[in-house]
Amino acid sequence: MIGGMTGFGGWLGRAPWGAWAWEARSVIGKAVDLRTNMPPGCEAVDFEARKRVKDRFQRGSFQLQLRIDYARDVSGPAIDTRELARLARLSRYWANPRLRPATFADLLNTNGVMRGPARATNGVDEGMAKDLLTGFDQAPDMLAAARAREGEGLSALFAKMLDEIAALVMKAGSLAAGQPDLVRERFHARLAELSRDAAIDHGRISQEIMVMATRADVREELDRLAAHVGTARDILKSGEAAGRKLDFLCQELNREANTLCSKSASLVLTNVGLALKSLIDQGLIAADPGE
Repeated sequence: MIGGMTGFGGWLGRAPWGAWAWEARSVIGKAVDLRTNMPPGCEAVDFEARKRVKDRFQRGSFQLQLRIDYARDVSGPAIDTRELARLARLSRYWANPRLRPATFADLLNTNGVMRGPARATNGVDEGMAKDLLTGFDQAPDMLAAARAREGEGLSALFAKMLDEIAALVMKAGSLAAGQPDLVRERFHARLAELSRDAAIDHGRISQEIMVMATRADVREELDRLAAHVGTARDILKSGEAAGRKLDFLCQELNREANTLCSKSASLVLTNVGLALKSLIDQGLIAADPGE
């Protein structure tokens, strides 16, 4: 089963120190191209997340984002009584008759006496990093599942296209049986034209015979088309990375279809060749995102 390359995965986690959200997205890419967006202080998490993505996926352009909401202290302001007592002793020791003595309000307004709610931390310690990476694996799991679903759709699409191509190849084979007669008729018409020329060149006639005979035989092209269809089916069943292989096969199929059209001696066979080219072009488009 081939795999797709587009998908999305997300995961929400929570711990006493806060909550976080992972998001992983991927689109078409020839290799693993990974971009991350993480809060400050997450360098170790970023390094490990990159490693896990690259170990898991072979192709795709990835965007990885981490958002963290640190827990906050919801308690109200508190007085540091030890600091307040220290300042009170100092104020008595440095008392000056010419200055107004420090009041209780003055001491409360001194830096360090009042403690407000704790601010969110900007760092990630080892325990927090472990929590983040434990939840991280869930996002690639969802992303891989989305890519697998896309791959199932691509496999079904390719299987249907290959069946249609095989049917057209068989139809072309039956039409090719009449190619020699059509070419022979054209040759006689061409020979009649050449016979009007008094200075007819027998070498020219031999050349025309060779050209007509070559155009009449399309069995080689049909055999290669059938062989390529069989190879494509084997690739779909292999379970290995298939995108580049299918892209190459589609190019080979297109080359044979072009030759078939150029050798065709009838409009019906030409139309079959054009139908083949249309299906193969669809395959070229679909093969690009396959993994």
